[in-house]
Amino acid sequence: MKTKLSQFLRDEWLQLLLLVLPALAAFAAMPFATDRVPMQWGIDGRVNWTAPKEWGLTIMPLTTFLIFGLVFWLESRDPARHRDPDGSLTSHGKATRSIRLGISAMLGAVTLIQIAAALGRHPDVSRLVPTLVAVLIAFLGNFFGKLKPNRYVGIRVPWTMNSENVWRITHRISGWLYTASSLVFLVGIWLLPSRAQQPLFVAWIVVLVVVPMFIAWRAAAAEKAASAAAK
Repeated sequence: MKTKLSQFLRDEWLQLLLLVLPALAAFAAMPFATDRVPMQWGIDGRVNWTAPKEWGLTIMPLTTFLIFGLVFWLESRDPARHRDPDGSLTSHGKATRSIRLGISAMLGAVTLIQIAAALGRHPDVSRLVPTLVAVLIAFLGNFFGKLKPNRYVGIRVPWTMNSENVWRITHRISGWLYTASSLVFLVGIWLLPSRAQQPLFVAWIVVLVVVPMFIAWRAAAAEKAASAAAK
């Protein structure tokens, strides 16, 4: 038992910091926060709704803990995550862990933005939150090429789930696409006027969702045609 716990602490110390530090910051800020804290902002940066600070400041840390728990549980059931017989992480396992860490880091940063707003500061949420999301997606794109077929992370559509070759092609190309399009979106957030941010965001989402599906469909069609020609 001690050996497993020690190994967990050695492997996941950064993850634990990303969970604990934002939670501690939220609880430390609670006595000094306004009675109601922002919970959600519109794309223009205006607060859409607020909540009492007693539970409003606990939602983001709790959400981060829950997401970590779910993803970590799914990772533990992933047979492609470890090598046999030594149990070390495969490149796929390292990629899924890095993706999990990136998500926790982004959620922790959003927690700090909420804390700043609760303390009477006025962070530029309309730019800061999209920036964090863009940085996260660009970061994730770097690991797509290392992912093996699984049921909890990646582009999981019928074409990729039915063929490891289609999965590999789709994620190799989409990884570059995710990183490049996110960097373009990131530059646009800070250089373009506010009125252009919403159409820019919609275009970016279309690129992230529709284009990878098209890539997967084309790769699956090509694979099917090659299989038919070989018969």
